[in-house]
Amino acid sequence: MRRTWDALAARETAVYVGDPATGASELAGLFGRLSSDPHGGTCLEVGCGPGRMTGALAERFDRVVAVDVSPAMLERARKAVAAPNVRFVAVSGDRLDGVEDGNADTLVCYLVLQHLPAREVVEGYLREFARVLAPGGEAYVQVPVLGRAGRIWRGLRRPLVALGRRPDTGAAFRGFRLTRHELDRGLAEAGLKVAAEDEGPSAYRFSRDRFLRLTRA
Repeated sequence: MRRTWDALAARETAVYVGDPATGASELAGLFGRLSSDPHGGTCLEVGCGPGRMTGALAERFDRVVAVDVSPAMLERARKAVAAPNVRFVAVSGDRLDGVEDGNADTLVCYLVLQHLPAREVVEGYLREFARVLAPGGEAYVQVPVLGRAGRIWRGLRRPLVALGRRPDTGAAFRGFRLTRHELDRGLAEAGLKVAAEDEGPSAYRFSRDRFLRLTRA
């Protein structure tokens, strides 16, 4: 994961992580579709990339901890976001290293889970979300989920993705999509419950984007 995203950080990142010009509006859209408008306290941004949403988060919250698996992406983010209330942290990709238990009043994870390379990694992130959320804290998460026909496609696709050698063709970019049942089971096992949800079209085949406002169960 680190090698993949370090390599992609050297390219035109808008192709791989979204247009920086629309980061603030997408963030507002995420909160709005989940009937919320959080401000203040500590926000944890999971997968900040080159800082596309980080500046907008810094305007909403007292403190922002922006984490990413890629040191190269974090370097780009530091150059893009000069807000003094932001701390950038490199994580291993298996855990949200350096983030204390119960530290996040708000957690934002957008256009990230879709790139994780295996079901176990996605489930591990969900457990980490529950670990770092403060009592009464909320996580705002976007994730594409497969429809019924998608499970067959996923099985056919997986060995082909495993053969990918370029940063934009391997599993650490192409990702692993869960079904709705698998995601709901992962949330329950992580100790998270859905406070609000919405869905919409996805850029991924046989998928719909699911938008979730999560709390600790």
